[in-house]
Amino acid sequence: MPLAPRHCQINVQTTLTETADRRGFWCSERLTDLVTAVPKNRSERLFKGRGVRAFTLIELLVVIGIIGILAALLLPALSRVKGLGLRTKCANSHRQLVLAWSLYAGDHADQLPWTVDDGDGVRFTNWVAGHLRRPDEAKDARLLVDEGRSLFAPYIKEPKLYKCPSDPSGVVRSVSMNNRLNPVRLKGEVLAIGGLGSNFMTYRTHSQIQNPARIFVILDERYDSINEGNFACDMSNTGTLSGEGDPSPYWWLDTPAAYHLNSVNLSFADGHVETHRWLEKTTLGPIGVTGFRRTTAQDRDISWLQERATELR
Repeated sequence: MPLAPRHCQINVQTTLTETADRRGFWCSERLTDLVTAVPKNRSERLFKGRGVRAFTLIELLVVIGIIGILAALLLPALSRVKGLGLRTKCANSHRQLVLAWSLYAGDHADQLPWTVDDGDGVRFTNWVAGHLRRPDEAKDARLLVDEGRSLFAPYIKEPKLYKCPSDPSGVVRSVSMNNRLNPVRLKGEVLAIGGLGSNFMTYRTHSQIQNPARIFVILDERYDSINEGNFACDMSNTGTLSGEGDPSPYWWLDTPAAYHLNSVNLSFADGHVETHRWLEKTTLGPIGVTGFRRTTAQDRDISWLQERATELR
């Protein structure tokens, strides 16, 4: 093949060189533009690309304030939910305790377990053992399941069932039994059922209870009042342990608990459990003040509890 003239070869080479130079200059300029357009750091790129600016101190304080208000609104609700959960757990324990009470009667020819009054300073067998005014027994959970001293021990193996999860005290038991259910005393006469109180039933057997759905068996008793395991209602309304004197309604003798949003759990002779909310300011009284306390003739709480403690003879 014949070669092109020399001047033609020179022109083609010159053209190619000039084209490459122009392309290289264009690429160099384009690269310079791209580098110049890139922000110096990541945050600058984000802010410039999106038009976002940082919070001011005032804005941060406003946000923190809003969070605080929301927390103040939600915390009481969360506390209430937690309280309701603990109340349910306590009620489940009551169901197991009242079931043990029924099983005991079924296994002992209908006779109810003892409800010891006072204890008279000696070791005693009771529906549940332990006198909580005695320091050596107040924190000894083993007594609760000691088959030699606790009549419920063959049926209840877990000591924690006797303690309300909302009870803030260090004692091992929170519950007491209605003192009208087979009360006994080791020395002397049983207190708080005589005199005018003898007009009402004292039950020795399960079948003597005419309306089991109406008679409470076990309730929560406040930790500064709880002692040997019985809860006494002054049915005489005299404010005396003997029940003698002129009636003057109403009197508290033992103090019920209010561990569940100012309410108390009670189990009944038919096996059901109720939660009763106290209505009167005088029902509980100050911590450390127990024993006979006079209220008023309009006391709805004592009236309610008396109606569920026993029946007229």
